[in-house]
Amino acid sequence: MGGPVLRVRQGKGLLGDDGGVMEAVRPASEAARASERVPREHRVVRSAGRRDPLGLDLYEGMVQWRLWAMLGWSDIRQRYRRSTLGPFWITLSTGIFILALGLIYGRLLRMETATFLPYFAVGYIIWTFVSSATIDACNAFLEGERIIKQIKRPFSVFVLRVVWRNFVVFLHTAIVFLPILIFFHVDTGFTALLAIPAFALLLLNQVWVGLVVAILNTRFRDVLQMVTTAVQILFFSTPIMYPVDALGDAAILAHINPVHHFIEIVRAPLLGKMPALESWLVAWVTILVGFLVALLLFRRVDRRIVYWL
Repeated sequence: MGGPVLRVRQGKGLLGDDGGVMEAVRPASEAARASERVPREHRVVRSAGRRDPLGLDLYEGMVQWRLWAMLGWSDIRQRYRRSTLGPFWITLSTGIFILALGLIYGRLLRMETATFLPYFAVGYIIWTFVSSATIDACNAFLEGERIIKQIKRPFSVFVLRVVWRNFVVFLHTAIVFLPILIFFHVDTGFTALLAIPAFALLLLNQVWVGLVVAILNTRFRDVLQMVTTAVQILFFSTPIMYPVDALGDAAILAHINPVHHFIEIVRAPLLGKMPALESWLVAWVTILVGFLVALLLFRRVDRRIVYWL
């Protein structure tokens, strides 16, 4: 037969033929030679499944920051390959959109341009990051399908790849706010420094959001279309193009909207104002509850994700 036959060990011992033991197709010597040809770090494949909790998966993902940073940067380079302006096309289109819509809605809402345009510009730039990162995260595991099936890597690597990629694009679009800041003499002061920890919370929030939508869309491919539609509806229901006061008696819709609070804790400092304590509290509660939901979902399906790809 060409050598002894491999047998699968069940429980504590090696069962005999009468115990219904599964037999390998290849002889033991051949299997050993095949194993030697595979690099050590690649021998454990994703199909074997994982039982790592979400916290450990996130930790391992952060440790491998070079991997997801490289993948995210490669995505941007591939997207704008052979383009003259590259990612700055987004900067140009965003600037034109903000200028055109800001002038129109400022008149409709009867607000001064010097007040409304900076307000709308900051809100829209932040919203662009949130919406694009959320929609892109739906395909996070599908984009990394080849890696997931062959190499043991934390699932969070592929979510962090999407968040990092959209953060780099955000840095390009954030340039639009600088001329508006200078032209309208917006006095930010030292309160603008609060935008740094506020945006860090926004990035943290996008991690659990990305993980949840990535899992759901890997299982049900219609989730991408549902998320896209929900994002469009959320854009008009969130005070981005209009202040909260414009809602009148319906202002409660803004106060129960977590996206509004995340945008507000970043936007208010950049406009020289202190964010409301309510917005900070809602942001922290949303992050804690969101990661709890992500943890429960991840524990339930972590071993099945590879089979859904």
